[in-house]
Order: sequence, then C-alpha cells, then structure tokens
Amino acid sequence: MGGVLLINKPRGITSTGVVEKVREKLGEKVGHTGTLDPIAQGLLVLLVGTSTRFSPLFLNMDKSYEVVARLGVETDTYDAEGKVLRECEVKTTCEEVEKVLGEFVGEIEQTPPKFSAKRVKGRRAYELARRGIDFELKKVKVKVYRASLLDCSLPRVKFFFEVSSGTYVRSLINDIGKRVSCGAIVEELQRVKVGPFSLEEAINLQDFLKSDKPKEYLIPVEEALNFLPKYELSGQSKKLLKGGSVTLRRKINSRFVRLFYNERFVGIGELRGKELKPYRLLPN
Repeated sequence: MGGVLLINKPRGITSTGVVEKVREKLGEKVGHTGTLDPIAQGLLVLLVGTSTRFSPLFLNMDKSYEVVARLGVETDTYDAEGKVLRECEVKTTCEEVEKVLGEFVGEIEQTPPKFSAKRVKGRRAYELARRGIDFELKKVKVKVYRASLLDCSLPRVKFFFEVSSGTYVRSLINDIGKRVSCGAIVEELQRVKVGPFSLEEAINLQDFLKSDKPKEYLIPVEEALNFLPKYELSGQSKKLLKGGSVTLRRKINSRFVRLFYNERFVGIGELRGKELKPYRLLPN
C-alpha cells in the first residue's frame, strides 16, 4: 500500500508525533515531507508505504503560511514558547510595518533559529541550545515570493508569506521585528499550502484517527505528482524498468517524469540532457 496523506496538524504536537499516530493507525511506514513546529498548525504532507521512496520530490516544494506576530518582544526561540530576552514599547505604525515588509520579498539571507533542526557538527541545533552550548549558525539564502499584511492591530500583526522550502518563518518574523521595533515573535502559525496541495484538502488529525476507513484518504502518488509529465514505456524504453536509459526524441520541459507501463504507474524517471534514466521505481 502507498499514497499521499494530507493532514491538518493541530497545535501542540510535533510532526514526528503525527507520523507515529498515523503509522499506528495504518500499520504502514509513514514519513513527513517538511516539519512543522509544535506551536504551528496546518498542512502536513505525509507519504505512506511505498510512496516514501518518492520523498525527494516533495521535500523542496514551496510553502505558504499565515502567521500572527507580536512586536516588541524577543525570545530565544523566536516564538511565544521561548524565554523572553527583551521587551520594548512598540512605536511603529501599521503603514511602516507594511513598507518594511516589502524589503523582505525576493532572495534574502536569514539565520536559522538556534532552536531548530539544523545540524551543527552532526548535532541538532535545538539539542545544543537546550544544553546552553554556544554556537553559530550560518546564514542561508531563501526566497520570499509573496509577503502581505492581512491584519494590523499593534502590537499584533497578521502576515501571509509564500516562501521557498527551507525558509524559517520564525527568523523572518524576528528580522522584520528588528527593522520596526526591538524584535517580534511568532504567536500563531498556520501552513496553508505545500506545492500544489492546500489546507482545504486536508483532514483533521483527530478525524483521521477516528475513521473506520482511513485508507480512503490516501491519494495515489501518481495522482499527487500529476504536475509532472507522463511518459508511457514501450518498446526499447522498457529497459528503464531494469535500470537502463533511453534517448528521447522529443523535448520534455521537466527534470522528472512519471513513468507508466501498460497504463500502470511504475515510478519516476529523471532527464539528464536527452537521456531518460530511472530515478525511483516501484518494486515489481
């Protein structure tokens, strides 16, 4: 069994916790394709069974968030659950916040939070931070495609962000806060979109766990990946199923394609120039 499961994660549980509950419910291997902090809620894309082998195709998808931030405070985690480091009076205006927001659209550099899953010499950053070990994280380049002000009632502000994979919204809020005040923290965070998947398509975690027919919520992986071109194997191209490659005569504007044999999905192929090679194949 395999498939893609869209879960609406509630606040207060880790992504790993969701995976464990879903695994127990289905009795299958389960993995997530992008973690959400415990303070966050919203869309979590899970891969089930044989679909887990296609995880690289889901990991780098763009993501969209709605976030409520509070200006005038800094914490060690950049969110409301951390230790307060500093507080100050908020003297900015909603107009100034919206103006500064525009400066964060495009390719930017940000420093991941110390309380994050980034690795430092083989250790998770949050593990070192919890032990009080001093360390520095390198800045990373990320892309912010859209940033808009949804509501402003200072010191609280609600934003919408569409960002590249790997973007830390907590760092984004912290940096915006420093531009308009002494800082800002995330109070509420909801992921509303991952690639082509939206929160409206997801099932609440508790509803899924109560379901008598949980497998009905699984999306076939070939359907979930229907943004990739379809390529039907026949003749010489069948050798891809045994690890071979073929030279394509027609141009395909995609690095990856869905492979089908006799109208049955068999895996993903990767284009390298004009050569089509197997990338991930389903077991026979």
